Amino acid sequence: MDKYTLKTAFRKSFLGVVWRIEADITAGILAIETRDSDTGSPSFSVIEYKTGISFVNEKRYGDRNWSLAGIISEKLILRAWGQNTPEGAGVVCIDAVTGGVLWEQFNYTLVSFENQLLVVRHRNFASGYEQYLNPLNGHLTEKNNLPNKPTGPDIVLPQRYVGDIPPFLESYDVRGDLFCCQVEDRTVWAFHETTDDTYRIRLIVSRGLKLLTERIIISDLAKAAPELFFIISNQLFFIGDNKREIVAYLV
Repeated sequence: MDKYTLKTAFRKSFLGVVWRIEADITAGILAIETRDSDTGSPSFSVIEYKTGISFVNEKRYGDRNWSLAGIISEKLILRAWGQNTPEGAGVVCIDAVTGGVLWEQFNYTLVSFENQLLVVRHRNFASGYEQYLNPLNGHLTEKNNLPNKPTGPDIVLPQRYVGDIPPFLESYDVRGDLFCCQVEDRTVWAFHETTDDTYRIRLIVSRGLKLLTERIIISDLAKAAPELFFIISNQLFFIGDNKREIVAYLV
């Protein structure tokens, strides 16, 4: 086996359960929504994804009907969900660096994101009549025609592998699907194994047909995880410790 090793970039623990993650790849930050396991109340955090340095640490806002919708230009966009319907009126913007509430709009429902603007609908309308909100100040604005293209690295999700199993994986007890993705000249593989009555996830990095390194990244899972990891540039991220920790490796 080569001297190549996975290096831990950071570990970030949370009091709540990690519920949703959004990335601002132009600013190099992750926005994380966590929820209290007893009440379901949300909190919102922001970390620099290269270092794990925290800017905002589990700031509370709203009740369990509020959630992280996205992040634009270093601003977290929160939205309200209805009590008995999927849609609810309420859009809020939080500064990703200070954690301060920049603006609140309780008369509009968030529909989508488009060209760095928020597509919203007034609470009096059940459908149609969409308008645009400027995320910088929460004011209604005209639609712009700027291309909605990020300038940072892509977010890469592993894909199910289809084909013959590489020779260096034949000795492993792969349970379920085998996932992989490419990082420069290396391939990252991940799959579930079983031990006693639990699952664990094994990560393997190869170059060509040569296995470079391997690691069990999480153990004692009651059931198979639907999402194993994601990659930004050469960093791999996964959620561990019963969904209360984000761990990043340099691949």
